[in-house]
Amino acid sequence: MSRSHDFTIGVEEEYQLVDAATGALRSRARYVISGDWAGELKPEMQEHTIEVGTGVWRGSHAVRDDLARLRFMAAVAAEAQGLRIVAAGAHPFSPAAGHPFSDAPVYQELRDKYRALADEQAIFGMHVHVGVPSGTDRARLCNVVRLHLPVLLALSASSPFWDGRDTGHASYRSVVWRRWPRSGAPPRFAGMDEYDALVRWMMESGSIDGPGRLYWELRPHHQYPTLEVRVTDCTPRLDDAITVAALARAVVAGAAEGLLPDTPLPESFLQPLLSENGWRTSRHGTRAVLADLERAAPRTITAAEWLERLAGRLEGVAAALGDDAELARLPELLDRGCAADAIRARAEQVGNGGALALWLADETVAGAGMDRRVRPRLEETV
Repeated sequence: MSRSHDFTIGVEEEYQLVDAATGALRSRARYVISGDWAGELKPEMQEHTIEVGTGVWRGSHAVRDDLARLRFMAAVAAEAQGLRIVAAGAHPFSPAAGHPFSDAPVYQELRDKYRALADEQAIFGMHVHVGVPSGTDRARLCNVVRLHLPVLLALSASSPFWDGRDTGHASYRSVVWRRWPRSGAPPRFAGMDEYDALVRWMMESGSIDGPGRLYWELRPHHQYPTLEVRVTDCTPRLDDAITVAALARAVVAGAAEGLLPDTPLPESFLQPLLSENGWRTSRHGTRAVLADLERAAPRTITAAEWLERLAGRLEGVAAALGDDAELARLPELLDRGCAADAIRARAEQVGNGGALALWLADETVAGAGMDRRVRPRLEETV
């Protein structure tokens, strides 16, 4: 049975920097980072982004506390520069291209290599690292975990707008990301030996300069003994982010313990169907209708049904990991829908301009000690 010391968890989030008055995307990461007294804010490829990473924890409740602290700290450092932070997969109206890159040589190399793809990389994700016990083959574990990547995206989807227009998608961030080479779901591997052989082949052939250039939505991390789940949007509500992270952890633990079945479909079927399911959840979020990969015969299942089935199978695992309270919020999240639904609803009230971006900034720090909505709520009750 899973135990918290067997499957540790850590989370990375990428935040937008927006103008505190206009809500527009601003490229001032180096100045925000210079005001970080703890040295925990990190640069990303472009100057409109800062990144944080929690510690390695045994319980998702501890990740929540750590992430609340990091959101608070990032928000304070941003406010000192006249900025706010936003946790969402894409900015609602600022153009994606034309932002300066960070000075680090690695980012300049990426800019030279990928050109327009790098220039338009105004997307913001959440990565979940799940520790895998020694002796468990991480590449083989990916074969099962990857089946559930689309529903993790569905829960976190928070990027319906791009460059000032409604894309019709719940997660347009994932659409933009899949333009990159070596993206999407990973292929099937016989084990870590085969995975390592592929990395060596690609490096020796000049395709990549390191294992970190495999941009799949799920991968064995090249430095840590973890599986890195990279499919999810950064999502505004702190509690939603933790629910998604806890579910990702339970999926990894459940797959390791044989509680989640592998697919009967051949790989020639599976790769197109994984891509199809990923596209459908990027388009429709929690309302997506997916190919049921547990059946050899064609059958569809809604994302909500998939998640309910998954939660039922993982109930015992979540309890053993101490994450049952976090997963208990899943029905509520499904009932109200992903963040993209709330963002669209808010946009109908205020438009998809600065007021929407600043509302997202409020949502980002709610529960982190900087909730600007407390005073209006109090005034409404007087």
